[in-house]
Formats: sequence, structure tokens, C-alpha cells
Amino acid sequence: MTRDLSALFAFRDLRSFPLTAMNLIMAARLCIIFGQTGRDPVPDLAVRLRSMDAARRVARLVGGIQQGWPEHFLVHRPCCMTLSPDEALLGDLAVMALQGDEAGATQLLRDTLPCDVTQFMFHETIAAVAAIRSAQLQPHRPDGGA
Repeated sequence: MTRDLSALFAFRDLRSFPLTAMNLIMAARLCIIFGQTGRDPVPDLAVRLRSMDAARRVARLVGGIQQGWPEHFLVHRPCCMTLSPDEALLGDLAVMALQGDEAGATQLLRDTLPCDVTQFMFHETIAAVAAIRSAQLQPHRPDGGA
């Protein structure tokens, strides 16, 4: 392994990531926590992210993570600012997706996932962050109007 183990296991702060990556990490937490209780996360994510498309894309990404990840994907409680190593990896993947850096994503995940799963995760992350970012750019009307 080429990484320093102390850096790998150091807790990172959620606030160190761009807003879109922060929203993705928080949405992933909610998806996993809701899934553990048997509750559909999409309606709540749609309100939080202000987009049904973003909610569905995040849910699809998290479903792929849960199927492709070698172990349980570890998340902290939604109120926690520190990230699990898995959440930090997802944040890094989101940043690479925002930058369009597929080679960097492949390098990042090469020790964790097979190449075909890495490609799937990267493309799903691109779709999720694009939908989140698009929803963030829409004006918010407090009266609930369109």
C-alpha cells in the first residue's frame, strides 16, 4: 500500500469539502441510515437536495456502493462533522467527478474496487454531483412557488 497509514485513518472534516461533495456525503449517510430502518430515502432526499432527480441519482449511487464495496460502507451520524474513511473516500471521489478526473478516481479506488466497478462508481458520481449542483443553482422560493 502506497499511503501512509496514519493519513488513511485520520478523521477528516466534512467542511473541508466543496458544498456539492458535502451534500453528496450527507445524502449518502441518510440513504444508508434510512435503508437500515427500511425507509425509502428518496422523498426526504428530494426535499433536502431540492431535486427529485438528484435524490434518485444519489440513491442509485449509494445502492451501487452498497453492492460493490468490499465491506459495509461506514457512515457517521448526520450531525457528525468528522468523516469515516469510507465517507472521506466518497468525498474525494465527488471532487474528482466535479473535476472530470477519471484517471484520478481510478487511482483512488484501485486498491478498494475492481476496475469495472470503479468506472461505474465514477460515472454514477458524475451524474449525482451534476444533479446536486444543478439543483443548487435553481432559485429557492420560500413561498413554495415555482
